Amino acid sequence: MRKVKRISLYLFILIMMIWTLIPFYWIILSSFSLPVDLYSTPPHWIPTRITFENFKSILITGKGFRGGIGTTATELIKKGLFNSLIVAGTTTLIMTFIAPLVGYTFARLNFPGKKIFFFYIIGMIAVPSWPVLIGLFSEFSKLKLLDTLTGLIILSVAYRMPFDTWFMRGYISSVPYELEDAARIDGCTRLGLIYKIVLPASLPGLVAVVITSFLFSWNMFMAPLVLTYTLRSKPITVTISEFVGQYYAEWNLMSAGALIAIVPPILIVLLFQKYIIKGMVAGAIK
Repeated sequence: MRKVKRISLYLFILIMMIWTLIPFYWIILSSFSLPVDLYSTPPHWIPTRITFENFKSILITGKGFRGGIGTTATELIKKGLFNSLIVAGTTTLIMTFIAPLVGYTFARLNFPGKKIFFFYIIGMIAVPSWPVLIGLFSEFSKLKLLDTLTGLIILSVAYRMPFDTWFMRGYISSVPYELEDAARIDGCTRLGLIYKIVLPASLPGLVAVVITSFLFSWNMFMAPLVLTYTLRSKPITVTISEFVGQYYAEWNLMSAGALIAIVPPILIVLLFQKYIIKGMVAGAIK
């Protein structure tokens, strides 16, 4: 009976791995395949001809893209990457500065309505995105933030604030008060306490905030899809989707663009995964 359970568990894990990895494998396959091979019947799970023309088209020549009025594949990918880097990088910098301050406020300071205000912020995590986007579109239009990188940065920071506040509050709460008392005796200011004592002791939590903020901002799709409409502000997640239109579907170029777009997040996760896991778990539990 125990052997049957173990085999069933391994079989379930194998099925889930296949279910998860097949789309990723198909993206890799499509990015190195010619269009004619992608439409073959039955589909080729092993490429018959490997080509780098798709990457050459989206990174150098811009040829092979039938959609987009006056827009080449190279412009779509390069401008999308630039916009994503601006939004994700700026959001990360802002949250790196704000999250420790807000987290410290809820972890150490006492003020009227502290618990109510904190649970209000955390409750924003449960707010569904689509109903909010309808109102955001109207407000962004009034504030002239539609189709701007500034609007996307403000939105990204607003979305990250509840999560990052939660993480940093949990981590800072675990820092011993004695460290702060000793620093105060030496004449350290409140701001000095945060950046010289508390943050070094909460470094894994801060790294987790930095990385998750970058990944979230980089992967945003629904909000930019609704709130942007020109290349001056569309991130890479939106520009990639434009390889499929009403009268065309450039699956090979879209796959090559997607493969390029997922390289930065994968590298970040591989380099800092121990901080992400440790920071998220500790920040939620402590």
